Amino acid sequence: MASTTEENYLKALYNLSNTQGEVNISELALSLKVSMPTANSMVKSLQKSDWVIYEKYKPVTLTPKGQKEAALIIRKHRLTEMFLVKKMGFGWEEVHEVAEQIEHIHAPKFF
Repeated sequence: MASTTEENYLKALYNLSNTQGEVNISELALSLKVSMPTANSMVKSLQKSDWVIYEKYKPVTLTPKGQKEAALIIRKHRLTEMFLVKKMGFGWEEVHEVAEQIEHIHAPKFF
């Protein structure tokens, strides 16, 4: 099970992937507002879980396992936004931050 931070990195990698599915560490760090050494360290950790392919000085690529995990996180985010708008009466402009928090809940029955 991924931590909240790992999930945020996977989601960022998924969203930043170019047509080849690659993301530069500098681009990832900028997106997440962290230093390059911090992003590099987390990418190494993600590699240990088989979520990314990483080689020093080369772009990062999500593995099929990493793509699936990232897609599930994004799905939970979107489902949460939809629920908050359609069932709870929130406006679209209000739901993103709440969904950012709820997407990290590990409760398959809930989603």
